[in-house]
Amino acid sequence: MNILQKLRRGQDGIVVGGIHEPILQSIVDFDYLAGKKRPSIRAIVTGTRTAYKLFFGPSEVLIPCFSSIESIPASLRLDIAWFLSLESGRRACDSVTHFFEQVPHALGAHIFAENVPEVHATKLLQRFLKTYSIFGPSGVGFLVSGFLKLGAIGGVSLEQIHRSHITEKGSIAVCSTSGGMTNELIHAVSDSGRRVSFAACVGGDRFPVFSLTDAFTLAESDPNTDAVVYFGELGGDDEYEIITLIEEKRFTKPLVAYIAGVIDEAFEEHVQFGHAKALVRKNDESARAKRSALRDAGVHAPDTFSGFLKAIDELSVPRGNGKMKKKEMSTSRQKTILTTRKITGIGALPKLVSGKKITSHGGTLFVPALLEALLGRPPKSNVTVAYTDAVFRLLIDHGGHVSGAVNTMITARAGRDMATSLSAGLLTIGSRFGGAVNAAAGAWLSGVSRNISSADFVSEWGKRREPIPGIGHKKYRLGIPDPRVLALMEFKNVLKKHPHSDFAQSIEKITVRKKGTLILNIDGAISALFLDILSEKEGLTNAELQTLVRAEFFNAFFILPRSVGFVAHFLEQKKNDEGLFRLPDELLHETDTSSHSRIV
Repeated sequence: MNILQKLRRGQDGIVVGGIHEPILQSIVDFDYLAGKKRPSIRAIVTGTRTAYKLFFGPSEVLIPCFSSIESIPASLRLDIAWFLSLESGRRACDSVTHFFEQVPHALGAHIFAENVPEVHATKLLQRFLKTYSIFGPSGVGFLVSGFLKLGAIGGVSLEQIHRSHITEKGSIAVCSTSGGMTNELIHAVSDSGRRVSFAACVGGDRFPVFSLTDAFTLAESDPNTDAVVYFGELGGDDEYEIITLIEEKRFTKPLVAYIAGVIDEAFEEHVQFGHAKALVRKNDESARAKRSALRDAGVHAPDTFSGFLKAIDELSVPRGNGKMKKKEMSTSRQKTILTTRKITGIGALPKLVSGKKITSHGGTLFVPALLEALLGRPPKSNVTVAYTDAVFRLLIDHGGHVSGAVNTMITARAGRDMATSLSAGLLTIGSRFGGAVNAAAGAWLSGVSRNISSADFVSEWGKRREPIPGIGHKKYRLGIPDPRVLALMEFKNVLKKHPHSDFAQSIEKITVRKKGTLILNIDGAISALFLDILSEKEGLTNAELQTLVRAEFFNAFFILPRSVGFVAHFLEQKKNDEGLFRLPDELLHETDTSSHSRIV
């Protein structure tokens, strides 16, 4: 079974040495568009972080990073078949050698770097030629349409991947020593209406590990390949390998070839072109001599590139089945501060109250001690304990988008410690975020104490041109209530009277007429219910409740649980270790103070 058959059976796991974001992202884009359930990049070897973020369709994924091949868990190594070396030419040989030593069941590797020392290339040839397929050095990689994109091959943008149709199975193999021309050939095949079966870039250095003989032997043995398209250059004797294969009948499939570099004949001396071996050192290495030799062997080798494209179009192989089906992709490609933490309490809210009974609470140890510290005496009622426990469970976290979590995560990614990161998050708490619990308690207590109507209360705040604390939400609105508020309001069922909760809800009925987002929010609900519970179950008087408001007692019931959530976000960022966060330049707007015009 050759590497193509193994690949098509699912052996596509890649470990990458080094980071080159456009290449990494293009591989994951290919995977998603090809219908894979997960990225083929299983791990990245780099000493700078523990995870690296990429887009997988409309979502973001974290690829685990390790300091070495040895540090990759054994279970994960079993899922890896390929190594992509994005490191320097000097380090490529050692990293590839090390990979095969640690992952002996692997199929192959690709070396992206140019100018790998010749002694290193020959060392890889001698040791691994018979066991593994090593593409490069100085190439764009290896492609099996719909199954594997190992490197920059096929393009590094979504547009190039769409245009090349490399996520669809095909019947024409593409091969070249030139990386850029490998991609151009893929596009040429696609533009002709055909699809590529596989593509291999041999590499432009003088001593590539993967040879043309390897590529053409692979094409000959592949039942999915009906023909080969090849682009070569002056210099070297690669094309004579092909001729030998044809003469020995080890390659029998149709071949269209173009050899570039006739322009060299216009100079008095031979010129070194782009690749290391693109230099004529003897007569039979010229482009003209190679074309002639290929034609003598029966290969269709046109003199012009336009003739070459026409020959591709005339190949007797099946055409593709139309346009590639479009799949949902992330359009902004602006990395967020990724957090995988789920919002506590949302989507799986605990049943807090059933009828007139509290169903469960976990506050038998910690919560009573906490309430004793805050109240200055032990709580009298299990209702108070259960309610505090419910508030804490529902408020630990509300996702990574809120200001406190964002500040915590950014500070963590700046390399700061837990206390500093937590402090950065806590400093955002105020009247606009979380700090309105106490202000709302003061508002509800004042309204009920004065026996004022809800309409007059709203009018009072309107005249002051101030928002009513505990009213309004950025995300939830009329018809889409905050599920945490609904859960807490069940506690009204275990109270004989609930004047503050009733008052707060009566205010909501008025404010939502003005704007649908002016609902009773979690701050307002917590404070209203706490006033009712402390009054009925703990026996606190209005004067004692006023003292608690002045002491900012009620804000503790947001700050304490949310501190736990902020610490959780801090720990996740430290584990992921994505490095310093920076907003994309396109999100920033600078002002030209000389003209007062906005520069985008």
